[in-house]
Amino acid sequence: MPALRERREDIPLLVEHFVKRFAERTGKKIDGVDEKAMTELTRYEWPGNVRELENTMERAVVLSVAPLLNSRTIWLMSATSTPATAAVPSLKLHQNLEWAERETMRRALEQARGVKKDAAELMGISQRALSHYLAKYRIE
Repeated sequence: MPALRERREDIPLLVEHFVKRFAERTGKKIDGVDEKAMTELTRYEWPGNVRELENTMERAVVLSVAPLLNSRTIWLMSATSTPATAAVPSLKLHQNLEWAERETMRRALEQARGVKKDAAELMGISQRALSHYLAKYRIE
């Protein structure tokens, strides 16, 4: 089978599939990927092939605080950017999950200007669930 970079026309379909799958798995409402991000995804070389695309979309869905994924949410490795894996604090899955939860809450609260109701809505969770996470991680 040819490399993904040789089948760029497949990328939008794969992206849509992965976003849907990971949104369902995480319980988030993700409508898709914006046009600029999709253009960047189709231009990227994908040295890790489909598995790299899948991992990239999973990370984007998990860390997203908005219903539409954009270039800032989707981290791509390139000559001018930091590899996405450098943003993950360790190889310990439990630590990475906690980091992702804290980072998502931080970004949602920042975007919602501290309004917890709005942050919970951005994250696609209830206010009660947000309160639970805030207490769990001792976030004010």
